[in-house]
Amino acid sequence: MKRRDALKNIGAAIGYSAVIPTAFNLLQSCTSEKEKWTPLFFSVDEAIVIKNLVDLILPKTDKTPGALDVNVPQFIDLYAYNVYVEEKLEEYRLSIDSILKALPIPETGAIDLKYEDYDNLLKKYLKASKEEKQQYISDKNITYEALINLRNQSVWAYKTSKTIGKDVLAYDPIPAVQKGCISVEEATGGKAWSL
Repeated sequence: MKRRDALKNIGAAIGYSAVIPTAFNLLQSCTSEKEKWTPLFFSVDEAIVIKNLVDLILPKTDKTPGALDVNVPQFIDLYAYNVYVEEKLEEYRLSIDSILKALPIPETGAIDLKYEDYDNLLKKYLKASKEEKQQYISDKNITYEALINLRNQSVWAYKTSKTIGKDVLAYDPIPAVQKGCISVEEATGGKAWSL
């Protein structure tokens, strides 16, 4: 059986959470040479848009690496290519297409989009008022749903990366002692636990 078929069967049979160990392997297999990334699922324009949106969703800070530093766009591309079944692929393709249609892409392609174009899109949908969000939901706005999904995928991929798991989150590969009734500050220095 091919690896792709095995991943699809695992995901379909057991569900989203069962794919997590396999997803770790996918994330670790992403190349660290971002310039040489050739998307397997996304088109060139889609890859450019996803990369820029993910960078805005999880930017690099003084204390933490950004989504681009841990290859989140590459992971999302590999995950869609290796795990989604045909029906899910079509649905995902439509959602990504809705994001591209919401951007003012010039004739020269997504490469010429400006930072403000991406920022305005994210502000419109992800920083919308409660009433606007309710309207997007009631209208079944595909772009809104696609951006929520992209944000969720990005955070999931980011938190499951080796770099974030070991260097940013609290990490103990062999937890030996259970301490009850202590503060998070005392237990992990205020950090969330790595998976």
